[in-house]
Amino acid sequence: MSVISNKLYTSAANVMDTASKLIPANTFCIANLDNVSTKVLKSFNREKVMLVEGLVVDNKESYCALVTEHAQGPLLIDNNLTHPLTRDMDATQFVGGCSFIGVPIRTEQGKFYGSLCSFDQNFYQYQERDVELLLSLSAFYTNLLEMESTLGRLKAAEEQATQVLEDKNNLLAVLSHEIRTPMNGVIGMTSLLQTTELSEEQTLYVDVIEKSGSNLLAMMDQILDYSKMEAGTMTLESSPFHLRDIVSHVVQLFSAEAEKKGIRLHAIFGSEAIPALVGDSHKINQILTNLVGNALKFTEQGEVSIIVQTKADAKDSVTFSIEVKDTGIGLPVDQKDNLFRSFSQIHERRSPGSYSGAGLGLSICKQLAGLMNGRVWLKDTSEQGSTFAFAITCFVAGSDKVQAGLC
Repeated sequence: MSVISNKLYTSAANVMDTASKLIPANTFCIANLDNVSTKVLKSFNREKVMLVEGLVVDNKESYCALVTEHAQGPLLIDNNLTHPLTRDMDATQFVGGCSFIGVPIRTEQGKFYGSLCSFDQNFYQYQERDVELLLSLSAFYTNLLEMESTLGRLKAAEEQATQVLEDKNNLLAVLSHEIRTPMNGVIGMTSLLQTTELSEEQTLYVDVIEKSGSNLLAMMDQILDYSKMEAGTMTLESSPFHLRDIVSHVVQLFSAEAEKKGIRLHAIFGSEAIPALVGDSHKINQILTNLVGNALKFTEQGEVSIIVQTKADAKDSVTFSIEVKDTGIGLPVDQKDNLFRSFSQIHERRSPGSYSGAGLGLSICKQLAGLMNGRVWLKDTSEQGSTFAFAITCFVAGSDKVQAGLC
């Protein structure tokens, strides 16, 4: 905002400079007035220095104040030594004999801000075109003041929004901590409870408690990630990693859930060797975890496949793509456009309350992929299942660019 404001005033100064050349009088100035004094904000002098920038005088000794306090419109004075408004002013003795013209500048609310004035010690005869030029400049400055006022309001609103966003992020962090601590205790005690002798009904209840707690923690993680990205505080890490390790970790993470549902979860790697890469393995893992978690959530029978392919782009980089293919319920055709929007739960209308979540998973995946200059997309969907994919380019560990610290 401050950059825009500075540019506006630089442009205004250039306009004043041009105007001063169009009116052959000696001095041209813009002044700001309050109830007590007049301050010269900008002045242009030719042969004789009649006014200097920064000069402050009482309104009773200010020609510029005459424009707003007496004339309240264009004021032309052919000779200040004989004009009834100026002949007895002390300022006249200081300035000496001159001709004068001034027009008021108003704010967007119609109040007087100051005036545009011109002086000439040789008693220049101002023409109607000079008056029209100054009136046009006055309108220009009124619009400039309106823009400055609007910029001020926008800046204040921006600062307030930033503060609100910061407060929200702090609140989310506190809530996450306050919720996570007791919830970890609940899940921990639930795990201990599962090791005891329970009836079939009690086992069902304990499973529900554990699942609900885990879902709540996962939701809190998503909301925190979303708030970080919204605030622009999400950062990238860069370290060597093996893609096979990430995929194997995710398969292992969901293997118990897949086995419980009777779903086959497996990974398929291409025949090409995958070198060690450099990038943010945590965020890649997060994208894959979200996609596999969604696939298992919406699949009741069949399988979930993780298909990994790589392509060497150059000597120093590799683009890998990972597809997550399921045999689930597919996606409603009319909801495809909402797929990657925040808080979008596209299956809620079809099966209200059947699937948990905040509707942030795919939105976070898209933003994380974009943060790493990659992308995530829906490759295919039907009643036989869906396929999501994401692709990211990484430098090869130990390459010249990595050694040079370019990543």
